[in-house]
This record gives sequence, C-alpha cells and structure tokens, in this order.
Amino acid sequence: MPTPLDQLFNPASLAVAGASPGKPGYLLLDSLLNARFKGQIYPISRSCSDVSGLKAYASLKDIPGTVDYVICCVPAPQVPQLIRDCAAKGVKVMTLFTAGFSESGTEQGKELEAEIARLARSCGVRLIGPNCMGIYCPKAGLSFSYHLPTESGRVGLVCQSGGSSVYTVQASGYRGVRFSKAVSYGNACDINEGELLEYFARDTETDIVAVYIEGVKDGRRFFRALSDLSRKKPVLVVKGGHTRAGAQAAASHTGALAGSDRLWDDLLEQAGAIRAHSLEDLVDLLVTFSLLRLPRGRKVGIYGSAGGASVLATDDWAQAGFELPRVPDQLKEEASALVSNDAGLILHNPMDFSMFAYTETFYGLVRSLVSADGFVDLSVVHMPTGHGAWLPPAAFEAMMESVRDAVIRTHREINRPLVLVMHYLVTEWHWQKTLDKLQRRCSEAGVPVYYSMASAANAIDRFLRYYERRQATAAQAKGG
Repeated sequence: MPTPLDQLFNPASLAVAGASPGKPGYLLLDSLLNARFKGQIYPISRSCSDVSGLKAYASLKDIPGTVDYVICCVPAPQVPQLIRDCAAKGVKVMTLFTAGFSESGTEQGKELEAEIARLARSCGVRLIGPNCMGIYCPKAGLSFSYHLPTESGRVGLVCQSGGSSVYTVQASGYRGVRFSKAVSYGNACDINEGELLEYFARDTETDIVAVYIEGVKDGRRFFRALSDLSRKKPVLVVKGGHTRAGAQAAASHTGALAGSDRLWDDLLEQAGAIRAHSLEDLVDLLVTFSLLRLPRGRKVGIYGSAGGASVLATDDWAQAGFELPRVPDQLKEEASALVSNDAGLILHNPMDFSMFAYTETFYGLVRSLVSADGFVDLSVVHMPTGHGAWLPPAAFEAMMESVRDAVIRTHREINRPLVLVMHYLVTEWHWQKTLDKLQRRCSEAGVPVYYSMASAANAIDRFLRYYERRQATAAQAKGG
C-alpha cells in the first residue's frame, strides 16, 4: 500500500503557502517551476492574486481542486492553523520550511514544535521538518533550489541540514552524480531519519544512499533501519557535530542531541555503513560508488606529468593500502616505441610522461597501459593543473583538451577502471574556465574525477573495502 512518503515524492498537486514575491516561498515556487513539476501548483498569498504567472489563493481552503502536498513558508505562529487547514482539505503530508522552533533554543520555540507535532498526529497530517528545505525528486519535478540537476539518477540523500543538502546535490551533480530523491528533514518533529532510511531500503529507484545526520530521535529504530539498509545498498554517512563544540552547534542548528564520536564510529561499523568525514569526502565517495567500475584488486598504475607529484602520489596510494607494481619490460618497450627518447620521460610506476602528457601521443600511451592484461587493476591519470601557469592561455587550453580527449576515449573504449585526478588547482579565471571544461566533459562521459590523490585513494579504498566485506559475508553465509 502507498505510504505518506510515497505521496510526498509523487504528488499530483501541491500548494506553496507564503509564496508572495520577496519571500522564501516565492523562491521555492520558482525552483518548482524551473524543475518542471509534473502536477498542479497552487501559490498561497494574502497579498497577490497572481504569482509567477499562476493564480494565487488567499488560503488553502480557497483552492478549488485537491491538494496532495503543502510546502509551508509562513511564519511559525501561523503553522498550527495551516495544519488544521491541511486536515480539512485532505492533505496528508507537508514540509515545514518555516524555522523558529526547537532549534531556536527558546522555551517558546520548543513548546510550539511540540504543539504542531501533537496537532499533526491528531489531524492525520505527516510533517517533514520544521526548519528544512524539504524534497528534491527530479523525476517528479520537485526541487528546493533553482540550480539543481533536473535529470534523475540512482542516489538517495537523507540530510538533516538544508544547506548541506543543496551543497551535496550540487557538488555531486557537477561531477556526474544524479539523484533519485533527496530529503532535507530539519528538526524531525514527526518524520525522522529512521523512517526515511526504512523508505530508501525499499525504494526500487535508489541504489546508493548518502546520509548527513546531526542527531537521532529514536536510536534503536535508527540503528535497525541503518543496518537493514546497509545490507541492501551502500550507505555513506557524515556525522555532523562529532566534537563537543560541533555538538553545541548542532543543537542550535536543528535541536539535535549529537552523541560521542567514538559511539558513532562503533555504531556505523556495526551497522555496515561507510563513514565520510566531511561533505567533500561524501561527494568523493558518491562519485566513486556511482561512477567507478569495480577494480578486481589493489594494483594501481599512475600516469601523468611532473615527477614531484608522482612521488607524493606514491605515498598517498601506498598509505591507503594500494600496490604500485613494476612496469613489465614489454610494456616499457611498447611505450618507448610510441615516443622518441626525450629527456624527462620516466617509464616507471608512477609514469612521468613529461610533455608527452599534453600531446596526441598521450592517448596511445594511456590506452596501451590501461588495456594491458595483468598489469594493474586501476589506472589513475593525473594532471597537476597548476603547471599551466607558465604557459600562454591558448597553449594551456590545447594541452587540457588533449588530456580530456585521451581520458574520455580510453574510458569509452576500454572497459576497465580509470579515474582522473586534477590537482594543484589554480585560481586565475582564465585557467579555471579551461579546467571547468575539462572537469565537465569528463564527468559527463562518466569518468570519476577527483581533486587530490589522497582524496581519490581514500575514497576508492573504502569503496573496495565495502565490496571486500560483502564478498566475505557472502562466502561466510555460503559456507556456514
């Protein structure tokens, strides 16, 4: 049977309460229009008869048709009456963008949050929030920000913070990741993290789940739901407020009780979830789990330009538990045949191609190494892009285009794990424009892109450990 959460992600009609121009509801309304919401949208405004080309209504009760879902952007004292209006209208679920409740730290805010929770339960209305961004579901045309991707994917996001939900979807989207659904749930006075994890465990449109959490309402339910979900899908978790100072900040942000860092480490490990240590780390993991072809082992080959970067790369990958095997003599001979014996060319692992890394020859070199049987399990192409600072802009752009084309062609032609690391990023706008083009084209082609060797190595290490653990569990179950 469909649940209120099913209706939340697939409403046929919705209303935005507090949608007057200049108000937050107006911005959320424009985000829905930009996302091409599939159903009927009703703006609610006491001051306007028309908002963004849509007929506006003074109250929910004035809307002539049925309303499945309400987004609440009215001031906190008006929320109880809106809940009553929802019950009278037959609305089953609403998102409370409105803040000013328990996160305020005031007794008045805490009492008002408790009041709306009791009222919603008695009226049969389910609540997301308060103090949250709400729902992002590209397939349905639901969005809480104007600049989020409109294409659907296979990643779900459960995020207690509104700003972090926007950042995670945007930053991951820029690097080729697409989402099925995302929920920013704020103070969780009704629908909480446990219920959301239970939903994603049975959601057939989601293969990977990312979680940002500051605290839990029901620890036992959360652990059961997380354990069940982790048995079915990779779950990547960022714990906000894991220090004493951070816990205090979490309490003032979403009213969350954070718990100790050691406790969370143990809990996530027991549940089978993968811990991310920042939102940037979470995005690296999402890129890895969404785009990387699973390596058969931990032998890595590193190809690019700059000797110093290669030495540092060796440290990063070795520390993360990877092996850099010696290049077989036959491969060295094949690589040498593609180039003249110029100074600077180093055919070890890591391989330093010197200036050949920026020519058509680079494609032949990388392709031969990636396709070699038995040499490595994972190939890493790296570009210390700060080196472009000594080149004219046109020459730098031509070099980056050569790298981009070589990486994309190899990725498409050879069905083996391949990633690109763009490190030593520079800030001048003319370099950034070129690097942005390199990043976007590679991500659009499905190539995992990272911004440092360490972040790539650490993310891929946890990716491999997840599948190694699954294989060991499956073997244990089969044997015993």
